[in-house]
Amino acid sequence: MARKDCPKCKGLGWISLGNSVVKCECVYSELNNMLYIRMNIPKRYRDKSFKNFQTYNEEQRRLIENLKDYVLSPNLTEGESLFLYGNPGVGKTHLAVAVLKEIFFKRKIVGLFYDTRTLLFDLKSTFDGSRSGREILDDVINAPVLVLDDLGSERMSDWARDILHYIIVRRYNDMLPIIITSNMRIEGEGNTVFEETLEERMGSAIASRIIEVCKKFEVKGDDFRKSDLIERLKIKGDIKDEDSNGKKRNKRNPNRGKNKS
Repeated sequence: MARKDCPKCKGLGWISLGNSVVKCECVYSELNNMLYIRMNIPKRYRDKSFKNFQTYNEEQRRLIENLKDYVLSPNLTEGESLFLYGNPGVGKTHLAVAVLKEIFFKRKIVGLFYDTRTLLFDLKSTFDGSRSGREILDDVINAPVLVLDDLGSERMSDWARDILHYIIVRRYNDMLPIIITSNMRIEGEGNTVFEETLEERMGSAIASRIIEVCKKFEVKGDDFRKSDLIERLKIKGDIKDEDSNGKKRNKRNPNRGKNKS
């Protein structure tokens, strides 16, 4: 389906090259958008890929290579899963979406994305009443590949914990892969005894299954969201930098406050 407002093909979907015609790139763009809607990928993340994930060191580059290997792994169809953990804002959701998209492009397997909190909310009460919670649950349980984003991000009721346990156990038993992102480690490691773990928040039954089937990767880095916010505020002039003498000056107008000659 061509875009009606496309300046290249004028909504026809084809571009003339003299003696031949080719499909306009807008057709492929629209097809991708339809695919991403089907996969439930949020609009903010539809352009995310391995190529536009910023890597700053060798450890991050190795992580990308490991995730690319996972996409092509023969064990994927046997239920091999992923657990990406790290601090907020380091790019875990970006990477999970990139993996989900690559699995489709490389293996033609259509997966499903869900933010954990959104899933729990949708299961309790659908937005428009057109789909039952049972239909949503069936989609999540039976998806060839499932991304469960931000698992354990908030304290859950017994009902929510039971639902997530049911989803993970069903997919575990059916050997269907699940890609999980979380701000928490699955279990305590070394000097993390004072940090709450996924096992403590969700129970050992869920944690043990995640440990068994998941390849675990820690995503390290700075908080991209905070970095982007700081840069935007600097551009707007809403935050100040310090000059060489330690005095603060306004980024937008460094001469503000000086007497005019």
